[in-house]
Amino acid sequence: MTEPLRRRRCYLVRHGHVSYFDATGRPLDPRSVPLSETGAWQAQVLGKVLADTPFDRAVCSDYPRTRQTLDHVLGERPLRVEQCSQLREVRAGRLREIPHECLQQEVTEAYQCAHLAGAAFLRGEPWVAFEQRVLEGFQQLLAEPDWSSLLLVTHDAVNRILLAWASGAGLRGLAAFEQDHACLNIVDVDMRGTQVVRAIIRTHNFTPYDPSKAAIQQTVMEHLFSAIDPHRLRA
Repeated sequence: MTEPLRRRRCYLVRHGHVSYFDATGRPLDPRSVPLSETGAWQAQVLGKVLADTPFDRAVCSDYPRTRQTLDHVLGERPLRVEQCSQLREVRAGRLREIPHECLQQEVTEAYQCAHLAGAAFLRGEPWVAFEQRVLEGFQQLLAEPDWSSLLLVTHDAVNRILLAWASGAGLRGLAAFEQDHACLNIVDVDMRGTQVVRAIIRTHNFTPYDPSKAAIQQTVMEHLFSAIDPHRLRA
């Protein structure tokens, strides 16, 4: 007798707004930057939208901004929070080592080249290695049978990897899956035993603080580039 399908739902969230540069334009350590006031507000708005949504598991990366976002979304719900280092954001190289004349193109088009042989994110972590660690972390969660509704708070590139996996697009599709701050994606995964049968993307990049995206015109990477002061990179 064929084992019946089990549908599991993942509420996949990107962390709220942070500042990756200080007031003088100098880069900050991306591993430790906290949510800004705007980022905390964005996460709180999302928390109100999900206030009546049942979760039986809550997971985030081990960076402060994802844990802070998750806490705002969970509110007072007494759910144990787990942290997973495999879901850390992709690691960039040193921006100051990218020639000035190449900087804008390499930053704003970072996702478009992810599928090319030997490609790395801003001359840092290779895309193939990053994809492997993220999918291994997610597949470990899928292998654990004790949840049906998962709140998963991670990062821009991490979410893109998971959405590209769900769609079957792979690394070639990363650029299409924009992930604005504190956005919500809903992905259902149908499983038969421990085997994934299919994935269904029900919601993509929903921002309840700006549902029509009226104030969101730049891509994630265009926004990042606009905050870079090339002179401070080399100071």
